[in-house]
Amino acid sequence: MSEESPRTRSVEVRLHLAGGHEQTLSLEEDAEALRELFTALATPESADRLVQLPVKGGDAAYSFRPSNLIAVATEPPVVVELEEVSPRPGSSVAVRRPRWLVIDDFLGPHEHQALLDYALQAEERFEGGTVLGETSTYRTNKVIMAFGESAHAALFSNRLLVWYPLIARALGSPIVALQMVESQLTATNDGHYYRTHRDSAAGDDTEPRTLTCVYYLHREPKGFGGGDLRLYDSVSEGGIERPGSDFHAVEPVSNRLAVFSSHEWHEVAPVRCPSREFADSRFAVSSWIRQGQPDAEVTLGWGHFHCGVVAPQFRDGGVS
Repeated sequence: MSEESPRTRSVEVRLHLAGGHEQTLSLEEDAEALRELFTALATPESADRLVQLPVKGGDAAYSFRPSNLIAVATEPPVVVELEEVSPRPGSSVAVRRPRWLVIDDFLGPHEHQALLDYALQAEERFEGGTVLGETSTYRTNKVIMAFGESAHAALFSNRLLVWYPLIARALGSPIVALQMVESQLTATNDGHYYRTHRDSAAGDDTEPRTLTCVYYLHREPKGFGGGDLRLYDSVSEGGIERPGSDFHAVEPVSNRLAVFSSHEWHEVAPVRCPSREFADSRFAVSSWIRQGQPDAEVTLGWGHFHCGVVAPQFRDGGVS
């Protein structure tokens, strides 16, 4: 009596791509398409080809370039041994470390407490976070999208504009004409996260974002753990950029502001909140300073925010 050959398992595969996009499909554990998928993840520099995977039982296909693939999640876990891939002739790999700035005690004590009180009293206004306007498991948290219309956001935006020239100089960024500051208020609770992404992408509404500013607040004693901001190395090969494996973690300390280029790869590590109470959440004001078009006619007011004319003390000074 011959032995039956072991049955291959069906694997649920979730693809996470740049821009917060996701796709879920089912493949057999020994499927060549699964091996091709992991090969694409290991060689994102192969931007001159497309990966095409079957969906809807083979009645359709999902196509993408390897350079857009960020992560692959499989259930159950799958280990695939890949052949070592040699770099393409003439290709070179460049690694750029992220640059960031941390400012503690960014707001005055009364301003900080007023903003925290606002967040704690606004639980019913928080809604599920979205990516590009769509709900996605790429991001799980609660958000007040209209926070920018509040007096608290106006105070916060004005403070960022005052700091902007010094922040840009400290980060080694050119001081540019600005358009506006957009803001959201987020609440991150038990199990919430935001996977690796960038806040600015060419060709959509996020392209003018130049600086990302994340301000942390929470009540004391702290009721959560985790939730670090992780800023990843940027790896460039053949003109294609992707996040590296190394990162710098910024701890979410109340009344701390973290600032970095909106082009940096970053994520929010999962939060642990044993009580699961809303009031124990990790709160954050996420703001983006958006670049505008220079206006040579502007001579009054915040001139350097509109026309690029910078006061001498901002050109010659810096943040230590």
